[in-house]
Amino acid sequence: MTHTVQAKETLYSISKKYSTTTEQIIKSNGLKSNNLFVGQVLKIDLPLPSNPSPQPPKVDTVFERRKIFQVKKENKGTFNNYVLSFPTPSGMSSTGIMRDNFPSPNIANTKGVSYVGKSTFQNNTLLFSDICQQPFYIDLLHYIAKNEGCFDAINSYDRAIFSFGFIQFTGGLASGSMLTRVLQRFKTRDEYAFNDCFGKYGMNIQNYKVPTFLVETLSGIKEGDAAFLEVANDMQLTTAFVGSGFRRSMIRSQVEVAMEEYVLKALSPNQLIFINGVNYNLNQIIRTQAGFALRVDLCVNRGLGGSIIVLKKAIEQMIAENNLSDLTRLDERKLVQKIADNDVEAWKKQRVLKILDSGFGFEK
Repeated sequence: MTHTVQAKETLYSISKKYSTTTEQIIKSNGLKSNNLFVGQVLKIDLPLPSNPSPQPPKVDTVFERRKIFQVKKENKGTFNNYVLSFPTPSGMSSTGIMRDNFPSPNIANTKGVSYVGKSTFQNNTLLFSDICQQPFYIDLLHYIAKNEGCFDAINSYDRAIFSFGFIQFTGGLASGSMLTRVLQRFKTRDEYAFNDCFGKYGMNIQNYKVPTFLVETLSGIKEGDAAFLEVANDMQLTTAFVGSGFRRSMIRSQVEVAMEEYVLKALSPNQLIFINGVNYNLNQIIRTQAGFALRVDLCVNRGLGGSIIVLKKAIEQMIAENNLSDLTRLDERKLVQKIADNDVEAWKKQRVLKILDSGFGFEK
């Protein structure tokens, strides 16, 4: 191109204007000196544009998608905090803070974290009150949630491998793998939401024969306990679970499974207990609100079979100590104390004793 010299312009100012050099202008125009005059027409050879190497297009993989879960690690000396952010239907939202190296005697995974959560029971009651056949069941589940966590709560440090939700549904097979049931229910109830929370990030439920949790990794597909361990040790996958705890269908799935597996089984009118050689209907012996709360809480922590063993031992002890012949007159407050006295582990003892201050009545 050409340039007409204006007043006060120099070779240097013109070269800067066109991103070239004074030497190039002198050469292109055969100039003998640096002197210019107004109106002089100069030939300008513009530099060729650079041609950067073409970049390959990004491949949309589950591993690329997982990057949407942001995790900021903060060293606190003896432990680390993890500040998380994740996508919600309304946009990005920051959660509370997880921590590792949780002070618990039950640590089995030093990489595991603890997180109480923010999707609280009381703030979501309207989403599932229709599932609870009696208003008392809502109060009962709320009481248990106070000992466990919120709908987005996480525990990945103990033997359950990975636990999630307001009753800390366990992932590990040896612990019952109740979390697999919750995930299966979530997928059945709302497959779109399930895929939005898990499927597109490489997590799924396989329903062939026995429901199995799957996770896609760089080394292939992991299943069951190995899959839950992958989630426990990957903060992005852990954060995906946190995000799901705010979904209506996930919240309802948690409550449905809790009702079916714990409340209705523990309080079944057909539940029998074998005391001193005789089968009794448990609802005839332990039938107060506090007693019901005790039975469900034991079922959550020790399984239905384990809860019956604990109750049987304590009742037989009370019969022997008090020469009790009419079990319908059993003092359920003293039963709670007896079960706590029998427990060796301090955390189990304290959890049982909380029933006494729960606000539930012992009136028969």
